[in-house]
Amino acid sequence: MTAPRLTIIVPYRDRAQHLSVFLPGLARYFERDKADHVVPYRVMIVEQASGLPFNRGAMKNIGFIMARDCSDYVCFHDVDYLPIWADYSYCEQPMPIAWYGALTRPVSSRSKVTLFLKDADVDLFGAVVLCPVEAFAKVNGYANSYWGWGMEDTDLRFRFNAAAIPCGRRKGTFQPLFHDSHGYYDDGSLNPEAKANQEIFERRWPRAAPHVASDETRTDGLSSVRFSLVDKRDISDQVRPERPAIFEKVTVRLDISPTPEQRAAHASMKSIRV
Repeated sequence: MTAPRLTIIVPYRDRAQHLSVFLPGLARYFERDKADHVVPYRVMIVEQASGLPFNRGAMKNIGFIMARDCSDYVCFHDVDYLPIWADYSYCEQPMPIAWYGALTRPVSSRSKVTLFLKDADVDLFGAVVLCPVEAFAKVNGYANSYWGWGMEDTDLRFRFNAAAIPCGRRKGTFQPLFHDSHGYYDDGSLNPEAKANQEIFERRWPRAAPHVASDETRTDGLSSVRFSLVDKRDISDQVRPERPAIFEKVTVRLDISPTPEQRAAHASMKSIRV
């Protein structure tokens, strides 16, 4: 019997240093003799072309659209987490698998206060997430409405809750690759991009009805993402995996836009970064 096919989808933009470490590290991980050693896998880096703020949810949706016909399940994988010990084998329900190593992340190298982001609590639904193809399609994937940093992972968890799809968890160990947070100032407060996304999330999932998806939520996702393909290439020769595996990179341009408020928030962040 053929093992279920896995596609690892990595949303990406302007993180060449991390990518150069992540790709060979992932290939080496799957060469080890362990529970998921026999998983037939491929890796798809989905790069967003310049011109708009980064949209991780849309990049993941696009990767899924491109990979679903050759996949039984997918893994949405941040480029800044290297697997040390984890289980990527097939799951019958959505489940995050990053835990140890994701517990705390410094906000930035410039901060004069000891401040850490508490990411890996019971509600963590990001970093590295496995999901059967059918379950992801049923909730219409990620929202495309969160531009910049934050809330698309939490929104997905709420979608599964609203659809009565139970979620599990595997507590894998990962090595985080350091970078300054894109959602927080050095003092730990949310920046304008993160605040704009939080406001959208709170409107869509009000505390009075946290398990009811609005019409706006149901129509925002796989069915509404619009993009054009800029480039697609096999990069397996850059990684040279020991096991047969395809590593590819696709570059896409989004044909959807942020709200005026999100554009303004992004513009204010650019002026601060400069």
